[in-house]
Amino acid sequence: MKKKTVYLRDIVDYLESDLVAVYGEVGNVYVDNISDEVNINSKSLDWINSTKQSKQRIAEDSRAVVILADRDVVYTNALRAQKKVLLIVENPRKVLSKIISAFYIENKVSFIHPSAIIDAGAKIDSTAYIEAGCVIGKAVIGKYTYIKANVVIEDDVIIGDHCVIQAGGVIGTDGLGCNRESDGMLVKFPHLGGVVIGNYVEIGANCQIARGALSDTIISDGCKINGLCFIAHNCHIGKNVWITGDTMLAGSVHVEDNVTIFSKVIVREQRHIGKNATIGMGAVVTKDVPAGETWVGNPARKLEK
Repeated sequence: MKKKTVYLRDIVDYLESDLVAVYGEVGNVYVDNISDEVNINSKSLDWINSTKQSKQRIAEDSRAVVILADRDVVYTNALRAQKKVLLIVENPRKVLSKIISAFYIENKVSFIHPSAIIDAGAKIDSTAYIEAGCVIGKAVIGKYTYIKANVVIEDDVIIGDHCVIQAGGVIGTDGLGCNRESDGMLVKFPHLGGVVIGNYVEIGANCQIARGALSDTIISDGCKINGLCFIAHNCHIGKNVWITGDTMLAGSVHVEDNVTIFSKVIVREQRHIGKNATIGMGAVVTKDVPAGETWVGNPARKLEK
């Protein structure tokens, strides 16, 4: 349970356009914790997931005074009698995330741990936070970016503002494109490109992102990539792409904006995934995926609804 006193009027002011309606007296009401449903008390900020059944009953039975819910929950006489406050929003889970980030996550003060090894040619913004054991080459790290423990950032990497690189990540490693000589000996293709990561990007723990061969590997603004993912050389990932754990994108894959890729997906080299597409868990993508479609299976095919 995360505890901190926050007055409801500050939450209401912060949410602005996210709020559909507020029912009940805000006054000097406050919450002091965000809790799971088992440990909710009268000072918790409770919320009701839109996927729940019996949302009205959940609201009326909740031990909390302040409840975040969608339009299906009505401010009944029962809620009024309990002097509850109902915050109506379109997506309670999303809005709860915003509230937690704004009020319950401690902002890190700029810091570089003395055990970090940083090349003299690195350009690190004075607001960045770098934890123990990091190794940073001739890279650029933007404002308020948080590099967690034991991350390796190679030369020719640019990381934007407000990013998070979770522990153990390797950014800018060489890819492994090869050709064979007539005797079978492998000749590795040299990698001269870099990695460019936009703003508000999160890279999960123990991810590996390869530098481009001749051009750059690009991860655009707002992407969220979970742990144990591998992004190969020359990949271009558009804005607000969500990639969950243990996924692999082979070389030169192009993913357009707002795509969702679930866990343990493999995408073949040089494939194109269109805007707003969804790739289901464990899929093996061997063909281009058109915009807006959902593909599943091995080999992946369009999911017919």
